[in-house]
Amino acid sequence: MTKPITSLLALILYQEGKFNFNDPITRWFPQFVKMRVWKETGDHEVARKVITIFDLLIHSAGFTYSEFQKGNLKEEYRRVLGGDIDTDLSLEDWIEGLACLPLISQPGELFNYGRSTDLLGVLLSKIEGQLLSVIMKDRIFEPLGMSDTFFTVPDEKRNRCAANIGYDQSGHLVELETVPLNMAFKHRPADLEYESGGQGLWSTAGDYLKFARIFVENGSSNGVQVLNPELLHYMTSNQLTASQRENSSLMGTPIFAEGYGFGLGVARVMEENISGAIPCYGSVGSVGWPGAYGGWWSADPVRETVSIFLTHSMTTPDQLAQGIGFQLYEAIEAFSLFSTQ
Repeated sequence: MTKPITSLLALILYQEGKFNFNDPITRWFPQFVKMRVWKETGDHEVARKVITIFDLLIHSAGFTYSEFQKGNLKEEYRRVLGGDIDTDLSLEDWIEGLACLPLISQPGELFNYGRSTDLLGVLLSKIEGQLLSVIMKDRIFEPLGMSDTFFTVPDEKRNRCAANIGYDQSGHLVELETVPLNMAFKHRPADLEYESGGQGLWSTAGDYLKFARIFVENGSSNGVQVLNPELLHYMTSNQLTASQRENSSLMGTPIFAEGYGFGLGVARVMEENISGAIPCYGSVGSVGWPGAYGGWWSADPVRETVSIFLTHSMTTPDQLAQGIGFQLYEAIEAFSLFSTQ
């Protein structure tokens, strides 16, 4: 649920005239000039166009996550970039590493969920010359009164953190030391330079409600106009082509073809009475984007309601393949139906 906040921040900076959506990322990071695209044969071909900020916002840049791949590409992503949430790499080293990895599709061609929003966060930090957390605090958290949202939880608030709850191989609940697959440190060091635009924020239901209200109040929340209504409409409008929607999948499951689209960092309900609550739920025009470990939200501008479901249910991809942890998604669907009646 960090990604929609990073995406909103990008829209705020766009609103301030800091960049254009069609700007190539090579304007700030020339390392991405000559990208390679991985082919199933194991060969590579040259990228036919340069990645743009728009590509990052709609996940069409061609980046992926290590756990969505197999073999050498999976191991390369892990080795080069470190954990998805925390890594002790410097921002410069992280950029150099990502730029040397092959894309899994041509830029602009397909929706591929992955490191795009991470790179977007690093890009916003580069543009502003400040840490991503500082920009988020200045532009979003302080104006909206989100005092419990941060990458590094202050010592005096750590006793309020939900435990990392996962499953053993038999499907029984266990408390984990940290998130699965060593994607994060047990306690994030205060001096860690890398802050992921794609994941890693801690928050509360109350704070996230202040953020999500932007999508039912024409770009404002708590009496603060964060985004102008026209830009909010553009952000929440489907930006994927029919082909991109049809051929997009997440962990092998179609995600947009059945009644959903994707805007700039958020999914959008495009058909009434669709089945299921993932990636979001509600009237046509409702938006949202779930978290990896059981966090979920939807904002319905027609009903003027926001639904938020927060839990730590930390399954690994191989556990999901065995059906472990699916009760969570049944609970989200039951919750979404109840909360919109």
